[in-house]
Amino acid sequence: MHQRQMLLDWLGAEGQRRLRDAHALVVGCGALGGVIIEWLARAGVGQLTLVDRDVVEPSNLHRQVLFTERDAREGVPKAEAAARRVREIASGVRVHACVEHLGLGNASELARGAGVIVDGLDNIETRLVLNDLAVRDGTPYIYAAAVAMQGRSMAIMPDGACLRCVFPEQAQPGALETCDTAGVLGPVVGLTASFAALQALRVLAGRADLLDRGLWSADLVVNRFASLRVPRDVGCPCCGVRQFSFLQAVGDRAANLCGRGAVQVLPPGGVRATISLPALAERLRAHGVFEMRGDRLQGELATCNADGEAYELTVFADGRAIVGRCTDRDAARSVYDRFIGG
Repeated sequence: MHQRQMLLDWLGAEGQRRLRDAHALVVGCGALGGVIIEWLARAGVGQLTLVDRDVVEPSNLHRQVLFTERDAREGVPKAEAAARRVREIASGVRVHACVEHLGLGNASELARGAGVIVDGLDNIETRLVLNDLAVRDGTPYIYAAAVAMQGRSMAIMPDGACLRCVFPEQAQPGALETCDTAGVLGPVVGLTASFAALQALRVLAGRADLLDRGLWSADLVVNRFASLRVPRDVGCPCCGVRQFSFLQAVGDRAANLCGRGAVQVLPPGGVRATISLPALAERLRAHGVFEMRGDRLQGELATCNADGEAYELTVFADGRAIVGRCTDRDAARSVYDRFIGG
């Protein structure tokens, strides 16, 4: 299956063996993550751990290549849909689907044994958690981001600069463009994700000497590509001073989901809360129409948002919820606290 890539001088049979024995953690299985996952699976990476907190919906399909209209109709969790596709592509790959929000309580566990962490995310908060984790544990981390007509990627290696050398201060909410506010074109995502996948394959094949060690960027408005060298900042709070604040801080329970018009809300007790979905379904019977879909409860509340649209609500067994037809975090937390509780 892999003869053509084994002809490459830098890979060969030994590099292919390394890929077969390797384990990659991909966090985010949507636009970026989907392309990355497919290339890693087709290249023969032996084990993939796929993490995503969201479910497939119709607006994903123009750029999220692993999913179909059926996945969107059924609201399948992205990690599960991605894992199913991997098994269809390469049945020998050991793939683990984790329908979870990666955060303080589970980041170390999810990354255990991984030779590389690859970024398929849509938010800077979780990226900074991954950056702290990678620097603390010495695990290579491939950062990737795409919005509108621009893409960026960078290999965060134990001996080099980290993401906080590039972004010393966390941007305030609303300060960065997102696919909600600026849009995004599928081929831009594909280009950026393919570059990130190449970087990950070089790491896993034992050829980190071939990495682009700069901040790679693509601006498809003007068809310009660049790689900017980022020196390691000895005063960087993460890779310089080794203070891993994003692995210790308590963040907002609510987070907007890029491109969804939805907000994820975590339970007050954290990601690992336990909730009885059948019991919750019984309680919600008087407040809307709900049904069990696999390991999640999904439906529509009778309660409406400010535009008169009924809130959608998806609740997972770990206590997380996605409040659809909602972009206001306070409103989403209110919906959670009112109908799910602490």
